[in-house]
Amino acid sequence: MPIAPNLNWLTQRAIQTCDRTALIFADRVWSYAEMEAEAIQIARNLSEQGIGYGCRVGILMENHGNYIFLIYALAKLGSIAVLLNTRLSAKELNWQMQDSATKFLIYDRRTEEKACEVIERFQTGDQTEGLKLIEIEAVKQADRDSQQRISQDFIPDIDLESIQAIIYTSGTTGKPKGVQLTYGNHFHSAIASAQNLDTDTRDNWLVCLPLFHVGGLSIIWRSVLDGSTITLEPRFDLERVIQAIAMGKITLISLVPTMLTRILDRLSQSDVSMQIEEWRKLRGILLGGAAPNQQLLERCLELKLPIMPTYGMTETASQIATLSPQDVMCKRGSVGQPLQCSQVRIVSIDFPEIELPIGEIGQILVKGTNVMAGYVNSSITETLRDGWLHTGDLGYVDSEGFLYVVSRRTDLIISGGENIYPAELEEILMQHPAIQDACVVGVSDREWGQIVVAVLVTTEFLTVTEIREFCLSRDLAKYKLPKAIHRVDRLPKTASGKLARHKVLESLS
Repeated sequence: MPIAPNLNWLTQRAIQTCDRTALIFADRVWSYAEMEAEAIQIARNLSEQGIGYGCRVGILMENHGNYIFLIYALAKLGSIAVLLNTRLSAKELNWQMQDSATKFLIYDRRTEEKACEVIERFQTGDQTEGLKLIEIEAVKQADRDSQQRISQDFIPDIDLESIQAIIYTSGTTGKPKGVQLTYGNHFHSAIASAQNLDTDTRDNWLVCLPLFHVGGLSIIWRSVLDGSTITLEPRFDLERVIQAIAMGKITLISLVPTMLTRILDRLSQSDVSMQIEEWRKLRGILLGGAAPNQQLLERCLELKLPIMPTYGMTETASQIATLSPQDVMCKRGSVGQPLQCSQVRIVSIDFPEIELPIGEIGQILVKGTNVMAGYVNSSITETLRDGWLHTGDLGYVDSEGFLYVVSRRTDLIISGGENIYPAELEEILMQHPAIQDACVVGVSDREWGQIVVAVLVTTEFLTVTEIREFCLSRDLAKYKLPKAIHRVDRLPKTASGKLARHKVLESLS
């Protein structure tokens, strides 16, 4: 029986398949009925702390069963989840929470120190009402009997147009943008994905992506809507993932290229090479996070792995298109046909009102029920026009409607699955007294996909260590730091004086 879109999805699932395994985490198993009880308990206790309909609640937590329970609990209250990247600095997190008007911050024991640092910054910032810190285990322990009582504050219905989550994505101007995703975005994305992947209650999805990214969040909603199981890992641990697949119970896994490269390297070693057979039994290995790496795909094909290149972004609630394993051989380089919830158009880079013919490379535009409601505190007229999301990515479609992504946004760096925009790092580098000009680019790397390289015009010699320490002193997240620097006399500019980033890349290659 399908889940009704306008009623609480977890409650429906707990009624329909109450004994079905919903979650496996840290060797513990929860049924859908038990998951519902966990969500009710947390929701009741959060309600007593003042969290209710429309409240924006920051989540600063690592992957854990409690993260999933919390997402469902906030849905029962009609609250908006603001998903925070635990790898960011306290300064970066503080900016996102102030921008999104977050009033509550829920953390776990592993993020407690950073949460405390965030609230110190919050109290000295522009916010006058302050920020309330809540530790997730304390919420769960507050009232063990709360699951027996149904709060009057619970929202029994789902409004598909209501905002479910805010996820910040790196911005081209140096400041991240808060993507507002609705319940409708998640619902239509999940249903279209289920139709494309043919998922159902028999599937078991291994999740080692961070839940604070859309790739992780989308699986939470996808699983409750199709009644499948999530096997959750605290983080990507190579040996644990290899072992989990070897158990033979996983059917699907989502990875970024860095993860898959490490897995293939490990499987090539003699002590685990026999386990490649279990990987072949998977129904699908979804590979996203960057434009398809042909060398990596060839390795998968040689090993007969069910690889499924996928293309999506935060603004589209995850997938836009996903290629089936059956089509990988005949459609090499493609990310598949658009899902049923998405339309794709290829337009001229310089004149986006002009649609390009089949086979011609241009900017990828996306339209559909999975496209975000908009950005927090930001005009979307440049990004979203007449319902079409201007991705900035380059690609083309063939005569059968299969999409090929040639490159992601020109200035976007994707390193280890994390998006990094050069403008943010360049802004910090230009604060250094010895740096006169700066250009940050991504250079191809076998393990990470890309690494961050800074090309600088300086008045004195600077080492990589000095540059990294300076950036850290400005509260930049470690994963955004440059791995290498190059010193030049001047940077190439266009006729209008803008940085010619493509020429910098050409000089490095």
